[in-house]
Amino acid sequence: MRTKMKTNPRRKRKKKDKKDEDSTWLKFWKEFSKNLKMGCYEDDSNRSKISKLLLFTSTKSDGKEINLDKYLDRMQESQESIYYMSGESLEIMKKAPALQIFLKKDIEVLMLSDHLDEPCIQKLADYEGKKFVSIQKADVKLEETEEEKKRFTKLKDMYKPLSDWWKEKLTELTEKGAMKEAGVKIEKVELSKRLTDSPVVVVTSQFGYSAQQEKVMKAQSFQNKDQVNMMSGRKTLEINPNHPVVVDLLSKVKADKEDKAALDTAQVLFQTALIESGYEIADPSALVNRVYRLMSKELGVDPDAPLKEVEVPEGEEEEEEADDDDKDEDDSEDEKGQKEEL
Repeated sequence: MRTKMKTNPRRKRKKKDKKDEDSTWLKFWKEFSKNLKMGCYEDDSNRSKISKLLLFTSTKSDGKEINLDKYLDRMQESQESIYYMSGESLEIMKKAPALQIFLKKDIEVLMLSDHLDEPCIQKLADYEGKKFVSIQKADVKLEETEEEKKRFTKLKDMYKPLSDWWKEKLTELTEKGAMKEAGVKIEKVELSKRLTDSPVVVVTSQFGYSAQQEKVMKAQSFQNKDQVNMMSGRKTLEINPNHPVVVDLLSKVKADKEDKAALDTAQVLFQTALIESGYEIADPSALVNRVYRLMSKELGVDPDAPLKEVEVPEGEEEEEEADDDDKDEDDSEDEKGQKEEL
C-alpha cells in the first residue's frame, strides 16, 4: 500500500514568503534606488548598512539585478577583489575590450550603467573585506602561473622597440598635434594582460576618472574644463602582442621608424581605442583623414597625390543632349495625343 509523503506546509510558506519578499523589495528598489545610492555616497555613518541593500547587474546575472552577497557567494576561491566596470548601457559594456580576459577566465564583473553607481562603489571602497576594483583602470592584477609570468616578461622585451616608439608618437600627437586640445595625457604604452581579441585598449590611471565619469563631469556646466582634464588621469595604451596588426607594426617599426603607414596605423588604433573605451576625441577630422589615407593605400592609390578634375570622355555630352531631345519629343507626342482624345 502506497503512502503519500506529506509536504511540510511551513516550508512551502517560507519559500512563498521569500518570493513575495523579493518581489516587494524589487518594487521598492525600482522606485527608490537612486535615493539609496545617494545615501551610500553621502551618508558616512550608515554607508555599510545601505550597502547590504544595493542591487547591481553583472556578467552572470542574466540581465537581473543581484546584491553584493550574491556576488561574494559566486566568487572564485582565489579571487581577492570585486570587479566592476561602468558604461552607458549593458550592450556597450558587453563589447568592451577591457572585459575580454574576465569573460575568458569566467570571473564575474558588476556592470554599472547608472551614473550614481560608480561614485557609490568608490565611496564604499570594499565590501566584507573584498576591495572594489575597476577593470577599466591600469594595474588590474589577475592570478598567473609561473609559466605565464615568464612568457610575459619575454614578450615585454620583444615588444620594447614598438612600445617606446608608440609612446613617443602619441606624446607628440596629444601635446603638439591634432589632439592637443583633447586634454589627453599619455602615461605609457605597454603589453596587455586583459586583451584576448582586440588589438588595443585605453585605460586610465588608478585614481583618474573613468570614461563614464568624464562624460558626466563634462556634462555638468559648472565644472571647470581644466579641472576635469586634471582629474581625468593619464591614459595607458595597452597592446595585444598576439594580434596580427600589432605583430605587423612591430616588424615595420624595427625596419623603419619613419614608416608613414606605421605611424598612421598607430594613431588610428589609439584614437579608435579611445572611442571604443568611451572617451571623447577633440578632433574627429584628424582621425577621419587618417582612415582615408589607410583606405587609399589599401586600394593601391597614393594618398598624397593631388586631386585632378576628372576628364569627361568626348561625345558623352552630345549623347546626353540627344537623349534629352528624344525625351522632349516623346513628351510632346504624349501631350498631343492627350489633346486629341479630349
